[in-house]
Amino acid sequence: MESLTNRQKKALETREKLLKTSLELFNKHGFEHVSIDQITKACHVSKGTFYTHFPSKYDVILEKFKELDSFYSTVEKTINHSLPASEKILILYEEQMNYLTNVVGKDLLRTVYTAAMTNHVEQEHYLISPQRKIFQIINSYIAEGVQQGEFRPDLQVTQIQAIIQRCMRANVYDWLIHNENFDLATQMAQFTAIVLDGMKLKND
Repeated sequence: MESLTNRQKKALETREKLLKTSLELFNKHGFEHVSIDQITKACHVSKGTFYTHFPSKYDVILEKFKELDSFYSTVEKTINHSLPASEKILILYEEQMNYLTNVVGKDLLRTVYTAAMTNHVEQEHYLISPQRKIFQIINSYIAEGVQQGEFRPDLQVTQIQAIIQRCMRANVYDWLIHNENFDLATQMAQFTAIVLDGMKLKND
């Protein structure tokens, strides 16, 4: 692998500085109240430099989610393939909630959820994008559960997908508005297990 040139190293450093500074400003002032001018002035770079690295300030948020997607791919490989689909979903969500709590943190998640509710985001928000790795993994588990007769036949795959995705967003939102006594991983596991149980095919 070829080593980076000084120019390439400088570009990476600038990108990282823009990313870090943007997120700090979003958290401090709110996503909708931070302009690209503010970001570039704080970093002592031009607006052209910002646009070289990020098409918009929304893309700064997306950059952090790419890190999350890499994590989900790693977790997927550790889950026992012989487990029922519902158990795989619970394991994946548990790992996700622990990661959000211990690595990502409330500050960044609040910024993401705030960005999702502003008019600055014109395209479909990444929180609900079917392209997210977490949803692709979950959807594969759901399809597997339907095929194996684990879930009720009267439910469409898309219905189950929507319900399970809402479990995730609802619990994360609750975590963001509660105090530190709210254990995200525990609450997520309890809530999602109940929802999954209601969608399973019952054997008389």
